[in-house]
Amino acid sequence: MYSYLSQNQPNRRIDVLRRKNRILLVCLAAITSLGMGTCPTTGGTGGTGGTGGTGGTGGSTGSMSTEESQLAMAALTAINAHRAGKGLAALTWHAAGAQVAFGHSVAMQNGNFFAHVNPTTGTDPATRALNAGIMHDPQGSIDPTSGNPFVGENLFMTTNGSATGQTATDAWVASPGHHTQIDAPMPVSGAQTMPPWTHCGIGVRKSGNTSWWTAMFFRNPN
Repeated sequence: MYSYLSQNQPNRRIDVLRRKNRILLVCLAAITSLGMGTCPTTGGTGGTGGTGGTGGTGGSTGSMSTEESQLAMAALTAINAHRAGKGLAALTWHAAGAQVAFGHSVAMQNGNFFAHVNPTTGTDPATRALNAGIMHDPQGSIDPTSGNPFVGENLFMTTNGSATGQTATDAWVASPGHHTQIDAPMPVSGAQTMPPWTHCGIGVRKSGNTSWWTAMFFRNPN
């Protein structure tokens, strides 16, 4: 499982893409500050991974199957149930974000990697969202060095064929760097506090007993 904090400029796409390398360095520094050194994957019941960024655009990967869609929606239901227990507002499903997230889950399967930055394309979550035309309010300064996230992202992979949306959510909640995305804007000990996300798009790719999960978090997306 991975969690990603991406910083970007939402309303000047060309400038953002030109500063891609600089932004990526800032993103990686943010990841380090969040203390996300290990990110759980599961082979049956447990395991660990690392941290990174994303890739893929979702445009040519098709759509989730009925089973995959049900798993994705179940994950959001579990996330919102957790948030309700903290007195936090529910996150709204974001279909466009879910399609982009699914594209990255498929990319991880096809490329045999587990990271936020696609090692083939070098794309990160912010670039992937912008490429899909998704922009939103990052809450505050548009300077990518300001510490105001553009996109939040959690990843999860498991070889447990019985994994559910609750399984993925429980794994994320067990890690401060991923928990902070789910509890935003409530502080989580050991992690940087995220802005008040309003929407979430989740893409699940399932093949046999293995599944790849990508959850993207946005604030007031278009």
